[in-house]
Amino acid sequence: MYNILSNRYEIEKEIGRGGTSIVYKAYDLQAERAVRAIKEVSKENSAVYELAKKEAKLISELYEQDKSNEFLPNIIDTIPNDRYNFYIVQDFLDGENMDKMLENGPMPYDMFIESAKQICSFMEFFHRTGRVHSDMKPENIMVLKPSNTLMDGVHKKSIRLKFIDFGTAIRNESGVVGYTPEYASREQYEQRPNIDKRSDIFNIGATFYHMLCGKKPEKVANDTRALYSNERFIFDKNVNIELKKIILKCIEDEPEKRYQSCNAIYRDLCRVEKHSNLKYIALSFVVSAVCFSVAGFSAYRADALSKENDSNNYSININKGNYAEAIKIDHTNKNDVYSKLIETFTDDEKLDSDEDNFIINEIKSLDSIKETDSNYGQCMYEIGNAYWLYYYPVDSNLNDLELEKARITKSYEWFEKAVNNGKFRREDAESYNRAVIFYNIGKFYAEIDRKERDGTDNSAFYNEMWNNVSKMAEYIDEPNEVVSARVCQTLLTLLSRYSAKFGQIGITEQSQLEIIDSIDEKIYSNGEVTYLNKYSINISKNFNIDAVKQKIRMAYSD
Repeated sequence: MYNILSNRYEIEKEIGRGGTSIVYKAYDLQAERAVRAIKEVSKENSAVYELAKKEAKLISELYEQDKSNEFLPNIIDTIPNDRYNFYIVQDFLDGENMDKMLENGPMPYDMFIESAKQICSFMEFFHRTGRVHSDMKPENIMVLKPSNTLMDGVHKKSIRLKFIDFGTAIRNESGVVGYTPEYASREQYEQRPNIDKRSDIFNIGATFYHMLCGKKPEKVANDTRALYSNERFIFDKNVNIELKKIILKCIEDEPEKRYQSCNAIYRDLCRVEKHSNLKYIALSFVVSAVCFSVAGFSAYRADALSKENDSNNYSININKGNYAEAIKIDHTNKNDVYSKLIETFTDDEKLDSDEDNFIINEIKSLDSIKETDSNYGQCMYEIGNAYWLYYYPVDSNLNDLELEKARITKSYEWFEKAVNNGKFRREDAESYNRAVIFYNIGKFYAEIDRKERDGTDNSAFYNEMWNNVSKMAEYIDEPNEVVSARVCQTLLTLLSRYSAKFGQIGITEQSQLEIIDSIDEKIYSNGEVTYLNKYSINISKNFNIDAVKQKIRMAYSD
């Protein structure tokens, strides 16, 4: 193995080894020593080599389709031209394989709920791409090291999952039904035709069982026959009964009896999370009522009690400003609760990982804000703005460009919803126009890597981008200093990275330097930063205006 691969990646050490590949930890010398994982696949076995190439391509496609970049590692590079090996360079995932983690026993309740919801969110996304996974299991899930964040005055650790290994999904596309025996459905074992997402739902249920019980299910078949689910999944007596019900519905032997979508599982997980304490109260009431032989009336009263408690708790949380807790009780946009939530999330001028997870799991995954809501477009704009201005990715190994792309691509899908909303366009032209510019910048970042790889980053693409750069430059003098600082940061990044491309489409050196000079005049006076806002000052500390000017001049000197 090279000490430095492809004159770019400095190999530190081997961190994993399988039957067909070796994984190394490395540093990217062209990205300020950002940490990477490099997978080495031997070319001796042509089938393994071809599968590795297809998997890298699939992960790249999925990463681009997942506009929030929540679920997958980013494929940074592939190196196919080595004589003996094929190399895949991707984000370094600082964490532990879930299968390894479960060797220590079952997950705690809170960790199970959060992890299960993220699994459902990913698989719902995966199914929307028209694919079947066929091998969801703890071994194919990475649990990143939790970040310790402050929420409501209490330090809490947030759980973040990444999903790996899509070899079985690729084989599915060629008609080969693959599976892992402990997590497989009967139809996978029996090689039935037309395997669909309901087999994935079985795999999810088997994964949940492992997470909840700390042990793998029995294999789908023994030496003589296929086993039924009641033979394979043996629950301990102390298992949460509501979670057990969810798992049992996932692992029904017949596909039509299972959940029919991952969103349906997600909703039931939310219901269990919300009613974990209330269920005990309702059950006690029902037991008492049964003693009086009034079962029908007691069920009605228990339901009424549940609704009354929900309504009371919702009002209490709204009055206290606990908008996140209120949304967990009622996901409708009553009291303009989502706008108030985003406002509280960004009061500290930072959108942290816990707040990001809440937006993904309680707003995005549930599609809880409907286009029919009167302030839908405004709310989408506010969420996009929060990500654009304040989001900090969990992965501290990202370099400046990657941080910029992660922040902007996070905002992209929310701005897209806003600009497609006619009511928002008609009623708030100023915010709408800004949303259009920020959306177009986000779209550029979302597409640029693929277009550069495919060679489709043509002059029309960069012309459109320059038009948006010019429009964004109008916000350099924005009175809101955070907006101004972020605009300057984005412009500096774009001109530093793509000045030569802009030059190739006829944009003059002077046009680019004029934007840089405008940034310089806005930020500095007699060498001192003019911003008063501490957050904006911190952003501007990373600016190197002279270096960007030098890059522009070099682009035109070639």
